Formats: sequence, C-alpha cells, structure tokens
Amino acid sequence: MRCFRNILVYLAVVFSLAGFVCTHAQMQFTNVTTSVGISHRYQYPPFPVSNQETQWSVAGTVAEDFDGDGWIDLYVLQTALATNHLYMNYGGTNFVDEAAARGAALSGDFSGAAAADFDNDGDVDLCITQLWGPVLILRNLGAGTFAVDTNVLEFSMTKAMSPSWGDVDNDGLLDLALSQWDTKPQNLWLFRNTGTKLVQYEFRLQLNPDQRMFSPYFADVNNDGLSDLLAVGDFHNSQLYLNRGQGLFERTTDAAGVGTDENGMGTAVADYDADGDLDWFISSIYNTGTPEGTWDVSGNRLYRNNGDGTFADATDTAGVRDGNWGWGSQFGDFDNDGDLDLFHVNGWPEAALFSIQMKFNTRPARLFENQGNGEFVDVAASAGADDSGQGRGLVVFDFDNDGDLDLFIANNQELFGFVLPATRDPGPPVLLRNDSPSTNHWLKVTLAGSPPLHRDGIGSRIYLTAGGLTQMRELNASSGFLAHGPARIAHFGLGTNSTAGEIRAEWAGGNTTIIEGVGGDAAVMLPSPSAVLSKRNGLVNEIVTACGTGVTPIGNPREWLVENQVYADPLQISFPTIGTKSLRLNVYELDGTTLLRSEIHRIRVQFQMTGIASIPGGSNLQLCWECVSGQTYQVEFREDPDVPVWSTIGEPLTAGTDGICSVVVTNGNPRSDFRVGLIGSEQGP
Repeated sequence: MRCFRNILVYLAVVFSLAGFVCTHAQMQFTNVTTSVGISHRYQYPPFPVSNQETQWSVAGTVAEDFDGDGWIDLYVLQTALATNHLYMNYGGTNFVDEAAARGAALSGDFSGAAAADFDNDGDVDLCITQLWGPVLILRNLGAGTFAVDTNVLEFSMTKAMSPSWGDVDNDGLLDLALSQWDTKPQNLWLFRNTGTKLVQYEFRLQLNPDQRMFSPYFADVNNDGLSDLLAVGDFHNSQLYLNRGQGLFERTTDAAGVGTDENGMGTAVADYDADGDLDWFISSIYNTGTPEGTWDVSGNRLYRNNGDGTFADATDTAGVRDGNWGWGSQFGDFDNDGDLDLFHVNGWPEAALFSIQMKFNTRPARLFENQGNGEFVDVAASAGADDSGQGRGLVVFDFDNDGDLDLFIANNQELFGFVLPATRDPGPPVLLRNDSPSTNHWLKVTLAGSPPLHRDGIGSRIYLTAGGLTQMRELNASSGFLAHGPARIAHFGLGTNSTAGEIRAEWAGGNTTIIEGVGGDAAVMLPSPSAVLSKRNGLVNEIVTACGTGVTPIGNPREWLVENQVYADPLQISFPTIGTKSLRLNVYELDGTTLLRSEIHRIRVQFQMTGIASIPGGSNLQLCWECVSGQTYQVEFREDPDVPVWSTIGEPLTAGTDGICSVVVTNGNPRSDFRVGLIGSEQGP
C-alpha cells in the first residue's frame, strides 16, 4: 500500500448581505490650505521634452498618523528641485513641516508613496518610489522619526509609480506591490515580506506581460478571504489577478469582464452598492471628438461586482464615465448619509495645441454623489470641491477629527496656455475641509491585532449595521494613484441613526470580533479574538478545548455559545458532522447580563480519511473517505503541490448510503495530490 502526504476534503463557502437605503445631505468644502500652514508648491523640474510626459504624470502624497498622537499627518513628495515635506498635524488646525528634523527631508524625483506598519512594530512606515532611482523604505523609529533602511529592499527601476501594501498570504506581514510606467515586458512587481526583507518573486501562475502600469491595489474581490491584485494600466493594460493561495495569482481579466478601460490611471475599490462585495472604479480619459494624441476616448469605468470576482460594466448606469483626464480616485461617504460617494482629480498640461488645452487644462475635479439607487450625480461645483488644478495624487482623510472626510490634492503644476510658448508655475496643493452642514452621524472603526495577525488588521473587513442596514469596509494600504489616505480606519456614515446596532470585524485570519449597541459620533477600536483553542482543524468526534479565561477584561462573566447551546468556560466539545463550526465566546459586564464583546472562533471539522491504496498491476489508486447518504462529492487533483490549481477527475459521485465511499483514479505523477470536495454545501472550508 502506498500513501500520499496530502489529501484534503473541503466545503464551499457562500456569503450574503442585504442592501440598504440612504438619505442625502448637502455637501460643502472650504479651501483651508494656507490657513493651516501648508505653503509649499510642487517644484516642476525643467526636464527635456523626452521625459516631460512622465514628469507631468506625478505628484504623490500619503496621509497617516506617523507619531501616534491621534491626528493624521501628511507626507508630500517633491522633485529634485526641493525636498519632501512631512507636515505634522497639531490639533487639526495647524500643520508644521518637520521633515528635516524627523529624517524625512529626502531629495529626488519622487513619484508615489504608501504608508503602513510593514514590520508590525506598532508605528507606520513609508515606501516611496522615484522616476529615476531606487525604491526607498523609510522605517519609523518611533514617534514619527524616520531613517532610510537600505537592507530591507534593494530594488531600482526607471519610471516607478504607485506602491501598495497588502498581505497576500495572511501571515500578518505586509507584502509590497510596485508599478512601473514603461514599455518593458514587466512593469508589475511583488515582494514577499519574510520578516526581515522584502524579496521579489514571480507571483504569476502564467507568465504574462504587464506594461505601462500605474496603480496596483490589493482587495478581496471574490470573497474567498485572500487579497487579490487589481492592477490599473495605461494603453489597455489594466489586469485582474485572483489570489490562488501561497502568494500566487492567476490572471482572470477577460473572464471577469474587466480591462475595457483604455487608459487606466487611478483606481478606487469599495462596496458602493452595499451588496457585500467590492466594486472597482478606474479613472481614464474622456475625450469628445477626435483625439489629438495616442490616447483613447471612452472615459472612466465602474465595474460592479457580481459577487464572485466577475463584474458587470455599470459605468453608464452610474453616470460616471465623463471625468475628463482622470487620475487619483477615492470612494468616501462625504455627507455621512450611509452610502459611498466618489471623488477624483484630473487634468493634462500639454500645450502644443490649443484644442488640448481647451479639453484638459483647468478642468474641475469630480465629486460624484451617490444617489442610493446605483446612480451618481456630479456635485463638485455646488460643493466647492471643483478644484481646477493639474491634480494627480489624492488623499481622503479626516484631518480635523470632526467625523467627516476631508480632501487633499497634490497638483503637478499650473499651466498658463493659449499663448506660445506656454508658461508653467509650480503646482499648488489644495486641502479641502469638509464643512457640510449635516446632522447625520458617523463612526470610525479601527482594529488592534495581536500576532500572528497584522497590528492594524490590513485585509480584514468591518461590517456595521445601523437601522437594520449593513455597510462593509475592507481595510487596506493601497494607492489610488501615487497616494492614499489612512484606509486602516473604516469611516462609516450612519445617516440619521445615532447608534450602530452591531459592528463586526471579520479578521483576515478567519475569526470574528463583535460589539453591539455602539453610540455614534465616536472612534471605536476592536481587538482581535484572544481565546485559546487546542486546534483549528480537527476530525469528526475529536475533542476540542476552548479557553477564554485570558480574554480581557479578566474576571468578567463569560460563556460559550455553540450551535445554539450555552456552555461554561473553559469548553470541551466535539462534533459528529463535518464542516466549519463556530464557537462564540460572549464576554459580559460585571452585571452578567450586559454584553461587552463577542469573539467567534472557527474550526474546520474534516472527514476521517480511511486510506489510499495502490492497485496491483498499474499506476491506479483507490481513494476512500467517509460519506453521507445523499451528499454529492467531486474528486480533484493537482500535479504539483507547489501550484495551488486543482482540476476535477471524472463525474460527481452521490452517496447512496452512509459509510465509506471510494473511487479509482490514475496517478501518473507520484507528486500528485488528491482531494474530495462536497458539492453544494453552504458550510465553510
């Protein structure tokens, strides 16, 4: 008898969330740039004509709380004519550039930035890219002081664009994606975080060229718990890569119904229709008449997720096609009415033809207000958000901590055209404070993860229910185009509801934290589940021990709830059936009745495998497993255990009785793995 090391039995997962209805409020923004102390201009360098196109495309920035004082700061990139700016936020009324004192006043032709706690040490680090030069990691030494770490990443390329952080293998360490706007075969790169270094590796299951890339973005678009890679590229090069496990990705662009955007620049990813999955917006070029250059003309794209990682084009239904020459983009609930609006900047400063200037210079930014019915209306002008600069990077953040979302725009330059030769001035940044006169309520939710989870829960999802309606945010540290805000903070508008009935955090590791009855207009932090389980994978009728004694606050009353039965803590339990089993720990206030917090821990209970035997006289194998009458099973295999792509063998098998099922398969490769799947189950893996 010959045995194989890996035989897996798995079950399908089905997710479902209901929609909700929104009420709207008037939006209003005020330009407070200079009054809060932001005084620099983006120093446009006198590059030769051959490099102007690249330089015209950039102006990066990122917003995060670098010193941990609760106020979101700004890091703004410059060219070699100036040094970068680190604006520290003092109380939401005053920004002070402390880049030199804090080790962040770097000089170079910088393009994009992304901020996250990549080393999981409790503070936010930086990755910044350059048009000509190495990609730099600025490690936060604590309290917002930085040093360039040349040991963690050694990588240099020309025309580097947006960096993005994400956890591709759910190990709690953030990996890095980089894009490049070039004609070389590969312009999209992934780096695995080993804990000490960021190591470049080939992430594609099939080698494909990825050229002219602008914006990589990590998001779980097929609801399988793994971060996929959405790559936005120029000249018909946008691609969707689904995460197939172990950090390997399969390109599914055509099959998913995406990639029709012609000149993808910026991106925004969110559940704009509140159906429980992530939708994908790409900014592009909308050009009436005959284009004067090599660009295409059909404008932005809004891909509406079908729930399984395939998409329908909702651009025209939503009314977001015309964005001029679009760049940085972000979703956000700017009026706190419970649905996500969309903002993006635009512009192109080419002055060779007056017709180009007429179309693309001094064109206003777009603020598309969500109408709650799948449609958007541009209200930028009436809201005072119609900045007409050459916008590139965009940040959405609450800089004054008043509960509504503000905007920071990094403008590339000011073009004074219609006279030849045209003149250009350095680009002025714009900080738009949200002064919307709304009585709507809000909540800001963050996560506090303990190892092996990421500290900020990057890749996790937060669901908030208020008034019977549910919204979802996925925490990330990805660039919308050269820039991003603190998307580790989930901002929710509650509309007229003053309380959220439930906030539920679905952690990237698979467990859940729940709190109930949360008052609005506040910042809330949810800790990761901390009860101790003896195992996460077990067999039918095998004993599992769960202990919540160490869950804070220690000493408060607590109990376990499993399949609607209440058990004392600690718990010992076994399960007679297969599937994913949920063990809920409820922790109460000292009165023993007021629920303080809940944790849900999930255990996968598998079939008891009875063996695999070789059949004399050939390479056939007999697979055996415990089966249940009426259930249908499918045998699958993979030839290489290092490549997580499975194929079916034969027809599905329906069990006639309870007991042992078996099937004979041909095994031509001794490295092959086999598994048996239960078809049509709604239980988790």
